[in-house]
Amino acid sequence: MRGSTFSQISVLPGVWPSAELLERLRPMSERPPLVVDDWPSAVRGEFARTDAVLAGWKDELGADRLAQLPSLRYIGLRATSTDRVDLDYASRHGVTVSPIHGYGDIGTIEFVAEQLLVRARHAAPARGELSGRRLGIIGFGNVGQGVGRIATALGMDVVFHTPRPRETPAGAPRWAPLHEVLATADYLSFHSPAYHHVIGPRELELVRPDAVVLMTTLGLPVAETDLVAWQRARTGKVVLDLCAGHGLSDVARQLPGLELHELYAARTTESVRRAEAGLLANLTAALDPAEGRSR
Repeated sequence: MRGSTFSQISVLPGVWPSAELLERLRPMSERPPLVVDDWPSAVRGEFARTDAVLAGWKDELGADRLAQLPSLRYIGLRATSTDRVDLDYASRHGVTVSPIHGYGDIGTIEFVAEQLLVRARHAAPARGELSGRRLGIIGFGNVGQGVGRIATALGMDVVFHTPRPRETPAGAPRWAPLHEVLATADYLSFHSPAYHHVIGPRELELVRPDAVVLMTTLGLPVAETDLVAWQRARTGKVVLDLCAGHGLSDVARQLPGLELHELYAARTTESVRRAEAGLLANLTAALDPAEGRSR
């Protein structure tokens, strides 16, 4: 995709654009950036001329919506996951899809570390320690590895599960089969792929009744109906941020022992800056591929 500017950049609600981002978008678009509060029932006017869309992880970009933008050539995601974009449609119609990576890792890692410390230090009937306790991690990408490093430094015994076994150095978190991770963890933290239910009722039954379970994935890592039935029969806490808890029903929100934090673990002042810098870098690369390769 070559050209000095886009014709119309439209910014969807999930981007949460700052004034600085909108100002920096101006030179990249022939028209002022269009901030869309919601996808309109009828696409017309400036929005109909959109050739570049910026979207967040909440924004649905299925084929039905993308087809309403005949000039669309570029989708810039303020997100790592592309699950809510119809990639087949984009490929067939020559639409470039550019996610960003790593911008919210630190915030998520620190949130999980904070919750581990809070659960140990303020546990009833007496304050405890994390040292010597077992942390099980489901999924071991950048965030899972970061959580594992902090937990190891705090003296925890850290085991993780991924679909394929992994070798790790002595003293580092070690790979274990799923049943072992679930059944032996005092604390369990999910860092599995976005919008994927990675365990079901049979696996949930393996988790210790008093284990503290942390979920900061995009979407629940288990089906909500399974979560509800399981949590009703146990004493341990389930802690979610708004990424995992997005769209959670009132029934689930009111479960005993379930704590939904009204924040996005990944969203910090610093992560917003990194995300917007990533959006701008990807836009620049789309307009000038040579500039993108030089970065």
